[in-house]
Amino acid sequence: MLRYWATDLSTPSTRTLYSDIVTLSEDVVQIAFRDESLEINTYYNNIYGYRINVDGCWRIVSSNRYDKNLVDKLKHLVLSGTTESCGDLADAHLYKGYIEIGKEFPSVEDVSKIVKDQCQEIKGYNANRCEALVTMRTVNRTIERNEGDVAQELKRVVEVEIGLVGKTVYGSTSFASHFGSLIAYDQKNVMKFIESMFRIATDKITVAGRLKPIKPYLYGRATVILDYVASAALFHEISHLLDASYIYGQKILGYRLFPEYVEVYDEPMYIESPTLRLFDDEGVAAKKRLLIENGRVVDLHHTRTTAAILNSEPGSAYGLFHRPVPYHTTLVIRPGDWKFDEMVEDTRRGFYVGGVVMATLEEGTIRLIPEYGYLIEDGELREAVKIRELRLSINMLKTLNAVARDIRIRTSYEKTWLVAEAAPTIRLEAYVM
Repeated sequence: MLRYWATDLSTPSTRTLYSDIVTLSEDVVQIAFRDESLEINTYYNNIYGYRINVDGCWRIVSSNRYDKNLVDKLKHLVLSGTTESCGDLADAHLYKGYIEIGKEFPSVEDVSKIVKDQCQEIKGYNANRCEALVTMRTVNRTIERNEGDVAQELKRVVEVEIGLVGKTVYGSTSFASHFGSLIAYDQKNVMKFIESMFRIATDKITVAGRLKPIKPYLYGRATVILDYVASAALFHEISHLLDASYIYGQKILGYRLFPEYVEVYDEPMYIESPTLRLFDDEGVAAKKRLLIENGRVVDLHHTRTTAAILNSEPGSAYGLFHRPVPYHTTLVIRPGDWKFDEMVEDTRRGFYVGGVVMATLEEGTIRLIPEYGYLIEDGELREAVKIRELRLSINMLKTLNAVARDIRIRTSYEKTWLVAEAAPTIRLEAYVM
């Protein structure tokens, strides 16, 4: 299996710390319904890669062509002049074996029908345009090491993306969208999941049609209740701070971010998450990693490179065809004991925030652009309002004072990686604009 790619560059003055051959193949079916047009497309990609680590420095070659001459030429380019040292790689338990995640997709005919029917039905709910895209993706990831060990994962994942355009009660254009993903364990669950995505999108466009602007005197620091999507987006940005390769990542170890009852961990084997994996992109066996305990940062996401520097454990690597970088798979926020109704009733004045259009981490400030919101007065949800954005400094995370008892999964793409957060509804303070 591509054994001619293997090379050992060890010399009296250099060390080959690791090498492997990687293969990533994707067999994809996409079904789209846009303005009464039905589109069905399929494609197959297969990428071969060769990776070697010399004195801690990665040298990587990849191609979608099984061409020995091309590979040899590229290898010569990346392997020439390997004289500098980049440190060491941490010891690691490397996964060996084959795992199949997911079983079967529904038929193209069934998916096409439900997408078409749902889009046509949804036009009775304040939507005049509907676009839906269902992607059924079979991904085969293989890492073959020089020692002959092979780690192979076959995963079947479904992604659903829905976009709606409607009219507000004021005559202006409104928008709503929703994205979700799941492992295709069986056909019925996939079909139910697609239906649930349409229901969520329908609820969003209905709310979007009656949003009012916030009165200027309500701008400023306020109590906000973030639904699970907004909460997940917030913790997604916090996870960037926990990247051991991030410029400030190492400085945050031991820092108290939250009240003492907050616990956050990465769970690669979260069975309900589409990001489930038994090994990372360095082939390291995956396991639960406690990141925040009693409100304090106790560990970071690590590759073998960063783990060697900070004396931690690897297992968080992403990237088969570039230098591996660390991030979470499914970031889990431990649930609390609050019911949603109790959280609202306990809030004299504030805002309930639903969904997120965009979230960013900018120089120590987290910025969220919500999809919609509700004004809370005297412990009750009042009118639906359009919140332009929320801003939270890192210190404001300590104002978190309520965590719901239920958690739900949000999925999104970080660069090209599908990642997830299992988050509860939370309450804290933020600047509302």
